[in-house]
Amino acid sequence: MASKLHPLTVPVRGASRALGLAIAGSVLGSMIQEPLRAAGLLPFWMPSLGMVLAVLFVIGALAYEILRYRFFTYELTDDSLYIHSGVLFRRERDIPLGRIQNVDITRSIFQRALGIGAVGIETAGGSSTEAALNFVSRAEATRLQEGIRTRKRSLDESESVSADTEDTTAESHERLFELSDEDLVLYSLLSFDPRLFSIVFVLVPTVAPFATEYLAGRAAAVVFVLGLFGLVLAGLAVWILGGFSRFVGYYGFTLTRVGDELRYERGLLQRYDGSIPAGKIQTIVIEENVLMRHFGYASLTIETAGYGPGSESGAESAVPLAKRDRLLELARDVEEFGAVEFDRPAPEARRRYTVRYAIVVTALLGAGFLGSWLVGPVPWYGLVALYAAVPIAARKKWAHRGWDIVDGYVITRTGFWRRRTHVVPDDRVQTVIDRRTLFQRRWGLGTVVIDTASSGGFGSQEASVIDVRTTTADAVRTAVTEKLLYAVGILAEPPEPRD
Repeated sequence: MASKLHPLTVPVRGASRALGLAIAGSVLGSMIQEPLRAAGLLPFWMPSLGMVLAVLFVIGALAYEILRYRFFTYELTDDSLYIHSGVLFRRERDIPLGRIQNVDITRSIFQRALGIGAVGIETAGGSSTEAALNFVSRAEATRLQEGIRTRKRSLDESESVSADTEDTTAESHERLFELSDEDLVLYSLLSFDPRLFSIVFVLVPTVAPFATEYLAGRAAAVVFVLGLFGLVLAGLAVWILGGFSRFVGYYGFTLTRVGDELRYERGLLQRYDGSIPAGKIQTIVIEENVLMRHFGYASLTIETAGYGPGSESGAESAVPLAKRDRLLELARDVEEFGAVEFDRPAPEARRRYTVRYAIVVTALLGAGFLGSWLVGPVPWYGLVALYAAVPIAARKKWAHRGWDIVDGYVITRTGFWRRRTHVVPDDRVQTVIDRRTLFQRRWGLGTVVIDTASSGGFGSQEASVIDVRTTTADAVRTAVTEKLLYAVGILAEPPEPRD
């Protein structure tokens, strides 16, 4: 039987829509009131056209929401979710349950107080929500989430489940992880990205030419000290805001296994209740910034095709922060990969990084000299000290990159400031790309990219075996391709393990 949205949908959505329209009506009326009055088109007894339009727009918004509520119905059957909607243009959608990836529930503080929430339906390959039920009761949202999951499982198992006889409480809920208040505070503090200090290299060359006229005598010292103080304050402000955002976003985080799904809840102001189907996992990523590594912590992110609630991408945090040993245990609970021994990039890569960083420092020196010559004296020669950091940076970059091929998985690692370890199951590999830039070819090096169907969004970085010798790159590409063919059943025999 078709169901309707919660009756509170009308005032909640209507109030939000009416507020914006009331402001637009008030502004529009104020703009055209005088010209209309001058043309004699506005009755003399009408004191304010803006107020009249605002009231009319509010009435129109509420009337639209009433009609939308009346025409919006949905029905969950054994194999599909039917949605009928539309006021001026009717729309009927039939979403097969087999295509649904996630059913997520979002509730703001205000909605939690009213006992309602929004249900988002995401399908395979979608970059946004396929359908949204704004709003249903909390109990109805849970019924839909559980009902779709159990029906999908029944379809996968070729069983018939009646909508009236299903038992959604039969499966156990195994609590895998719960973020304590102490760890939440620690996570907020450790999530600072040291790369933000790179803003110094942008601000200083930009501001220095304009400040040269004040850089004389004691004034130079004062400006220099104030500049450093301002940078410290800016960094502190970014740290506090970032930490507060993570505290609010991951407050009350829990991860639960329900059948073949991972279920999580998080959020203080906006509460997200999302699901991660185990069969849809593309890659798991272990992330550690410098501070996390120093204190022995790490975080775990799961990338799937589609999006995650609140993130609009396919990357969703499965464990925001845990001790590294505990986190590896949880990661192996999701994907059963064994012990890992990373091979590092070729030694030539380390020399390549040294040359690259030396060129960058030389370019900075050249820019500083040019700026000093064109605009005025600036202490550009202080950048010479960066040469001392070049071999250290090259060594760090080289040491924190690596790769390994284990039974059933390809594992890669990259990054110093924010080190990411990608764990890619063999049967999730889409394409194996052998990529060699002009500069890599000069050093006899190459990069192998392990592409999956993940939509982790811009900056998520793909799993890559970077800067290995060309013979090694050929061997890695062949090995990963053969593992993929065996995983999907094309090859009958497993490939020989690598030496």
